[in-house]
Amino acid sequence: MDFAVLVKVVPAVEQIRFDPDRKTMIRTGVPWFLNPYDSRAVRVAVQLRRTGERVTVLSMGPPAAATQLRETFAFGADRVLLLTDPALAGSDTWVTARVLTQALRSVGHHLVLVGERSIDSDTGQVGPEVAALLGVPVLTAVRRLSRTPDRDEFEAVAETGTGWNRFRITSPAVVTVSERILRKSPPPTAAERARAQEMTVETAGIRELGLSTEQVGLEGSPTFVRKVVNEEPERHPRVFAEGGLESRIDGAAAAAEELLRSPPPRPAPWPPLSFPLPEDREVLVLVSGPTGVTDPASLGVLSELRRLAPHLWPSAVWVGPIPPDTERLEVAQSGAIRGYLLPTDRPFVGSRTAAHALDQLIQSRPAVGGVVLLAHAYGREVGGQLAARRGLGLTGDAVGVTVDPSGNAIWRKPAFGGGFVASISSRTRPSLATVRPGALTPTVDRSLASLPIQELPKVPSDEEPELVESGQEADARWGDLGSARVVLIAGMGLGGPENLSALQPALSAWKAALGGTRRVIDAGWLPGSQQVGLTGRSVAADLAVLVGVSGAGNHLVGLRRTRVLLAVNPDPAAPVFRQADVGIVGPWAEVLPPLTDRLASLARARSVGGS
Repeated sequence: MDFAVLVKVVPAVEQIRFDPDRKTMIRTGVPWFLNPYDSRAVRVAVQLRRTGERVTVLSMGPPAAATQLRETFAFGADRVLLLTDPALAGSDTWVTARVLTQALRSVGHHLVLVGERSIDSDTGQVGPEVAALLGVPVLTAVRRLSRTPDRDEFEAVAETGTGWNRFRITSPAVVTVSERILRKSPPPTAAERARAQEMTVETAGIRELGLSTEQVGLEGSPTFVRKVVNEEPERHPRVFAEGGLESRIDGAAAAAEELLRSPPPRPAPWPPLSFPLPEDREVLVLVSGPTGVTDPASLGVLSELRRLAPHLWPSAVWVGPIPPDTERLEVAQSGAIRGYLLPTDRPFVGSRTAAHALDQLIQSRPAVGGVVLLAHAYGREVGGQLAARRGLGLTGDAVGVTVDPSGNAIWRKPAFGGGFVASISSRTRPSLATVRPGALTPTVDRSLASLPIQELPKVPSDEEPELVESGQEADARWGDLGSARVVLIAGMGLGGPENLSALQPALSAWKAALGGTRRVIDAGWLPGSQQVGLTGRSVAADLAVLVGVSGAGNHLVGLRRTRVLLAVNPDPAAPVFRQADVGIVGPWAEVLPPLTDRLASLARARSVGGS
């Protein structure tokens, strides 16, 4: 059995600057390194390898990437192949997956490992796309992977956002690994690093892969970037750093009260529909998850498609059992115009089967304009495989949508660590997109009746990993980030998980939910369901209180739609104070108790906690 690991060399996104005049990225002097998720995948492959087996690392990038790729030899890789060619510049994820798949066919790849996402684009698409092109099952966001002693069978624990699923999977297959699969691993020894410097990174171009220039790069990519802009929310920070602690807290609370006094902007009503509805403007939204239950986050997608893309109209799609009347009514009142049911013969709908079902639906409706899924592990798996099956452009992790004059969707997504927003279109129809859960807010029209559903032929189940058991990690103590009007965000400055109990009085008084930065989640202080930021949830609350959060861009991208940000940090130079509306300089343990009482009064007076 041989392992192949797909690796990307990425820039230090926090050092990329933006030229507002030329509207371009300034990358001069920016260091490059191995994507951390992919580095973990290499180490896992080496741990799973047995005597006589090989670990081959494949990467696509410029010739200079060989310097960083040589580090994988120090991890224990046997062979490194860099796919490099000037024609590959500008390739999107579909072309990248196709190039990597061509290379995989020439090397041993019983099990293909890849990082769940890359820190520069954060799409999570390449693994599922490669799996579909190879015609093998895929599992994503795997945080534990073990191998049976006497068979080429693996047990994998995959993250679900609210918990985990445990699967059995046999090779050939593709597995993407989460950051949590390895907490800490020893750095390579001096001898291992010396060995790595003596090894050769092999190279291959598109000719060796049997590809032409028309099939790769910008020309061959089904998606293209229209523009990249800096769209940081316009906030005017007021930082209270002088005077006694009590006066700082009073001043900050009064400033927050002033900002919250004005009513939140009300969403515009849905534009009226013009009948008959044009079939080429229909957008299919997968509203069901692997158990067939309607995902509440999909309701915001339906609503905002109606509002932000008036030339398009959404239909809800369920794959699995017939949805109950309550779910059909909820979906209709959130903006869906039509409903489709693709029944299956299994209670758990694997992503490969769901992609097959959507493919079948598209074939029955060849004029459909788009397909939208949620950008969680399941949605990324389904969307990536669907894109690869049909050669379609896929925009990952979108947070908004507009329409061009021809009625085609333009998807907006964070780029380069969340500091910028890219507008992306597809050259193919239907265009595909995954939308970050919580990025689009649902609105309800209670006057609408339940949705009629068209049932299509049963979808045969494809070969899928075997689900063994599931578990939930959501903790009721921390509240629901999706519905809370006040949220408290914990950063590493909190000190440790033992201090979480000190936040409970504030959570109770504010009727708040607790979220955490990625580092807090990765350290195991809070479950993954509470992560807020570039790789976590998006929150649209009235007020967010940030405790011990440094203020990196990837922390705050998930809070862009929150009305007021109040930060507490002992360092007056902390970056968070440049991005929050209100700041209190001081140690959180001294600030939080009196701030709890002050903001509890604010919540009662202004109905922040219950509006």
